[in-house]
Amino acid sequence: MHMSNLTRVTGWMGGTILALGLLFAVSASAAELPSASGAMDMTASGAMHDMSMHQTMSSGPAVSTWHTYLVPALTLINQHGEPISLQQVLTSDRPVLVQFFYASCTTICGVRAAQLVSIAKKLVKADIDIGFYTITTDPDRDTPSRLLSYSQEFGPPPVNWQLMTGTLAQTRQMQMAFEASDPANNRMFHRPETFIRAGKNGKWLRIDGMTTALQLENQIKMVVASAR
Repeated sequence: MHMSNLTRVTGWMGGTILALGLLFAVSASAAELPSASGAMDMTASGAMHDMSMHQTMSSGPAVSTWHTYLVPALTLINQHGEPISLQQVLTSDRPVLVQFFYASCTTICGVRAAQLVSIAKKLVKADIDIGFYTITTDPDRDTPSRLLSYSQEFGPPPVNWQLMTGTLAQTRQMQMAFEASDPANNRMFHRPETFIRAGKNGKWLRIDGMTTALQLENQIKMVVASAR
């Protein structure tokens, strides 16, 4: 990650996430998924939400599995106030990535957002045109203007990054469709999951757990290559 972007991220996430970020940077060159001895150890890093019900990160490695999901017929609003049909953008021929987050999250959400910003140009250089769709789980507070401000905290936001909000019922429906909802129905509770799809009629690669930016980039390239 560029140092200026890292400064922006750590400036608002505090010393805890700085420690986590350093652990990610050390492991970024690894080809395998994160191990229990690395950045994923919540006890060692102390990286958890202080004032929320956000689910803690697993101490084990991230796990990738293939799935088929039915995208609901929902229209959400992006950070520019524009309506986005999820069925249209998530079932097209264009590769897509989906993550859930909320703007007041103080640990893993910022790390994951910074990863998207850092890999966007690298994917363009690799001739991969992919859409990033980040959906809030706290739509009552995450208005389009707030999402726009959030996207700018990590450096210039890539043009392919859509941060989306809607009603609470809509965002919960989307989480349920991807089997990413909290059994307790708590909007602040979400797991570090990433969903990648190569294009129309393709399956979704589901990644449960945190990855480094390099690992996420490689996973995207693998998914896209598998469909060519």
